[in-house]
Order: sequence, then structure tokens, then C-alpha cells
Amino acid sequence: MTQKELFNIRSEFEHYVHRFADAGAELHPLLQLKAEHSEYVAAEARELSSDLGWSASEQHSAEAIGLMHDIGRFSQFAEFGTFSDSASVDHGERGAAVVEQAGWLAALPDENRHVLLNGIRYHNRLTIPNHIHDRSLAFLRLVRDADKLDIFRVVLDAVERDGFRDLPTMLPHVTLDRHPSPAFVEQLSGRRYASLSNVNTLADFLLMQVSWAYDLNYLPTLKRFHDRGILLRILKHLDGDVRVHALVSEVHRYVLKRAGKTLRPINGGIG
Repeated sequence: MTQKELFNIRSEFEHYVHRFADAGAELHPLLQLKAEHSEYVAAEARELSSDLGWSASEQHSAEAIGLMHDIGRFSQFAEFGTFSDSASVDHGERGAAVVEQAGWLAALPDENRHVLLNGIRYHNRLTIPNHIHDRSLAFLRLVRDADKLDIFRVVLDAVERDGFRDLPTMLPHVTLDRHPSPAFVEQLSGRRYASLSNVNTLADFLLMQVSWAYDLNYLPTLKRFHDRGILLRILKHLDGDVRVHALVSEVHRYVLKRAGKTLRPINGGIG
């Protein structure tokens, strides 16, 4: 992808998002949050691709996928008033349809267009579909990493600011209870990952994010996860028992093992 092609995609993105502003040219606060999240993910994706030594063209593509990955959230929220895919539509599928139907990628070669659409369509899947290979797989893994890194930021900032009071609005089935659901803890203990549809409390939501460490793909992502102290920040907001601390400690050991000698153990309560 060229710089000009990236610029054109960014222009289309900004024009599309503006369509969801009210008469006073203001986005709903939750849509404003998604617009900002999209920009952060685009920046994370570019920085990760740079750290990985990808070419300038590949970095442009990474940034473009990051920018567009949640484009389906805007019509989802406008139509259904929620970000819960299970209660509305799959926002990855919706986003790919929006981009494809609007022709944002029409000028790109077929292979490049396919890579970008796969990144949008599958970024939110619990696991990566088996049929994704080669370049599509590399970019999909990258945008999933970048997305998770910024969701950590968004969620922890919200919890530390006001207890994430917007969470029940975003996901109506989730309460602000800081105690994990026993069934959710049991599911994570046995499988290492769990679906958002099984999250019932804020504590479940935070524990789900802890489990995302197992799905981080690239070493630069693991380094950011570690260096930003994400596990310690999450642990401070969990009213959990021994099993919860055991889960967090297991994730910490996993991250250190995956990253090898590039990371130092964290001091402050994670065993």
C-alpha cells in the first residue's frame, strides 16, 4: 500500500464516522471512544509492524487495518444501541461489509484488498479461522495484537477513572461487580480463554483480558504488555480468591517464558 492509498482510506474513514454525529456535529460519547480507539489501534499496528521490520508498504497496510478494524461498531451502535455482538451483529463481519460495499479498497490489488478485509472481518473472533494463511495471517495476528493492547488501555483507564460506569451501557448483560463469577473462573482455569458471552461482571471482563495474554502473537506485543504493567493494574481491581491470583500468576509466567530473556520479572505481587 502506498502513502496516498493510506491517506485516501483515512479520508473515507473520517467522512464515514462523521455521518454518525448528531446535529451539533458531536458523536455519541461511546462512538467517540470507538473513533479514538481506532486511531490508537492504527498507531499501535504501525509501531508493531515497524518493530517487526516490515516494509513501509506493509506498515501502511497495518495502519489501515488498525484504523478500519472497528468500522462496523458505528452502524452497530446506531442500529442496536449496543456493542454486544451476540445481541446485535458480528461487528467484524459488519465492518468488512461496510468497507467492501463503499469501495474504499477498490483501487488496491486483489491480494491486498483480501488481506485488509480479512483483518477487519476476523479481528474479533475468539480464535483465528483455520483457513487464514500467509500474508492475511500475519496481518490478522498484528491487528488482533494492536486491538488488545489498546483495549487494555481503554478498560483500565475507565476502571481507574470511574469504575467503568459505561460498561453496562456498552454490554447490558455485564454488571460492575468486582467479584468474578465462579463458573467463569472455572472456565478460564480449564481452557485459558473464554467468550465475551460468558462474562457477567466487571471482574469477569478483567479476567478475560488477563487470558488474552495467551493470544498475543508477536514479541513486541508481549514486551508492551509486560512493560506497561498491565497484569499488575488489572490485579488491583479484582476482588478474587486464591484461584484468581493463581490465574494471573500463571499468565505472568507464560509471558516471561514466551519472551525469554528480553523481559525482567515484575515486582509487586505477581508470583
